[in-house]
Amino acid sequence: MVTIAHSPPWWKWVVMMASFFALLVGGTVSYCAGVVHVALLDYYQEDRTVTAWLGSLFASMFALTGPVASLIINMFSCRTCVIFGGVLELVGFASSVFFTDMRWLFLTYAILVGLGEGLVYTGSIVLLGFYFKDQVSLVTGVGMAGVGMGTFFLPPLTQYLLDNYGLKGCFLFLGAIAFHAVVFGALMRPSEIETELAVSAKSGKSVCQQILTSLCGRCDRVGEMFHPAFLLLLLSTFSFSVGNFTSYLFLPDIFIKQGSSPQEASFLFSMVGVGGALARPLGGFAANDPNIGPSVLFSGTYGVIATIDFFIWPMTKTMVGKVAYAFMFGLYASVGWVLINPLTLHIVGMRNLASGYGIAMLASGLGIMIGPPLASSTFFVSSACGLMIMLLKKTQSDVPEESDVPELQSLTDRKDHHFDEVTVVIKCPSTDRFPSPSAPSGTEDGMSTA
Repeated sequence: MVTIAHSPPWWKWVVMMASFFALLVGGTVSYCAGVVHVALLDYYQEDRTVTAWLGSLFASMFALTGPVASLIINMFSCRTCVIFGGVLELVGFASSVFFTDMRWLFLTYAILVGLGEGLVYTGSIVLLGFYFKDQVSLVTGVGMAGVGMGTFFLPPLTQYLLDNYGLKGCFLFLGAIAFHAVVFGALMRPSEIETELAVSAKSGKSVCQQILTSLCGRCDRVGEMFHPAFLLLLLSTFSFSVGNFTSYLFLPDIFIKQGSSPQEASFLFSMVGVGGALARPLGGFAANDPNIGPSVLFSGTYGVIATIDFFIWPMTKTMVGKVAYAFMFGLYASVGWVLINPLTLHIVGMRNLASGYGIAMLASGLGIMIGPPLASSTFFVSSACGLMIMLLKKTQSDVPEESDVPELQSLTDRKDHHFDEVTVVIKCPSTDRFPSPSAPSGTEDGMSTA
């Protein structure tokens, strides 16, 4: 049984700011995965594909844990979810320091830290939907601006920590920063709808029934979770996440391969955060306009970011182009995350918001997990094909030198024979008449005389 005192009407603004700062410190550590990815390659010297799997699992866990966050929210509250997430992030980063084998980081860095970030992220977003039913798009955009701010300052801060304290020291600092989400989670008083959901999930049911109800909602509303519009939302979120986080993970490495230093790459990646910080509140404001709506904005921004990614290679050849690409990428790629919450609320309703949002984040997490390893495998296959082409070209260039020796010798003999004939022709007239070389008729007479 959960008993919560009613919050004053103005407390919802405190909740909005608490969500902003919780997302700022505890909901954005996965956006450092690209900077940490380069450090992991240098420190552990492991295979690129294995390291990509580690980075993709870490980046996707915040979304894969959506159903777990929904379970905690429905059975307890968003505050419990956020506080527990901050503790897990600290434990995961701190325990990663003690292992020298990178495979242990799949448990500590990827799973524990990723799970903690997912709990902070989902709890902070869902709570805004509970408090702001009529302005959920706008308020979600303001709250998620914390993610954009975190994307702005965390990558260069992570690079600074890596340069001065190494990979292990960087993990300790990131764990301490993420742990501050506990403070802001304590300010998130449960709303009335949370109290009702917790009471409904626990009253007169076994543990298995409580878990099933918390994950899927009430039995009379389960059909709403399989609405065609919601299934299309899941498919769209999955497809976008495959390409979106592939770019996030490999973007610093691309900048470095294009001639930028690690410090410049982290600065450029922070420009993604600048674009995201601007796009999230603006996207929420536009989605709150009834003449636009979240559906049109959701599909439109995805089309724009696909076009921008198509021109990544020519745009990243100069520093100005890199800054422009990073800013536009953050500007358009960040809007979709703001719109998942209001779209889910519109489709499945308030009582199934936590469960629906958790399932949507699960679809996104699957895309995030599959995308980077798929891109890394494509890079390996393309490199192998390029190497085979080079070897075939070299083999073809070597073969004529061996097989065509008789033909070349024949050409040489022919050339020598022709040289002797010319020598005779020149000598014959030169001994009798000494004709001028410019007189062809004299040459013919000399030849007839000889």
